[in-house]
Amino acid sequence: MEKKEMAQHWAEKMNAEPDAKKRNGIVAEMCREHGLKTGDAWKMLKDAGFDPKEEKPETQQESQKEKPKEKKLSVSLRHKTEYPRYRCAGLALTQNPETYEVTEEQLEKLKKDPWVEAGEGKEAKA
Repeated sequence: MEKKEMAQHWAEKMNAEPDAKKRNGIVAEMCREHGLKTGDAWKMLKDAGFDPKEEKPETQQESQKEKPKEKKLSVSLRHKTEYPRYRCAGLALTQNPETYEVTEEQLEKLKKDPWVEAGEGKEAKA
């Protein structure tokens, strides 16, 4: 089998595997079987048409199905630390009260944090 045909064969295997962690194992197997270095194997796969950053359309649709739209709440938040910004629950809070749109999960975490003050808010449209 020529190098080009061999690379296309392995590129097809890589395209069939949606899990990026398992792809490293496939490359390692390819290197063992053909006595290649990892960098050379990746280069051959890219030359054969494999794009590691490309996501399959089925995978995109599945990921959109898995994430239902969560209800967002408008909440007035501020922090009580001496610093200009304080990060909590994926937000960068300021010392002055500002309105943030947060999920119920984020709000629970914010209410448990002793350095965060949460005011009453209204439901926002999702």
